[in-house]
Amino acid sequence: MSYVMIVDDDVNMAQAIADMVSLLDRETYVAHGPRQAILHLREAMPDLILLDLNMGGVDGLEVCRYIKRDPAYGDTPVVFVTAEDDPGLMEKARAAGAQDYLVKPVDFDRLEAVIARLAK
Repeated sequence: MSYVMIVDDDVNMAQAIADMVSLLDRETYVAHGPRQAILHLREAMPDLILLDLNMGGVDGLEVCRYIKRDPAYGDTPVVFVTAEDDPGLMEKARAAGAQDYLVKPVDFDRLEAVIARLAK
């Protein structure tokens, strides 16, 4: 069973996404912000990271770049989850190392396809 880490500083949104991922028979870990996510990465290696783009303090682009620079978990797929449906931001997300981009509210079928494609 694959393991998905959800990173979002909005507690309700993070839980909603975690609930959808759980319906796909995947284990989840919810990190409520960048710091908690980075600390958790040092303890456990997820198969996929669903990362909010807009968080207080450090934004998701910076977190993604940090993850991708580290050889220990740089190969872990990252998918941005954000309310912003902006082609320019999508391009920045890919440049930062993200494999895909989901727009909130997250469509369950789209989430299922992304997880099937990217999570081991």
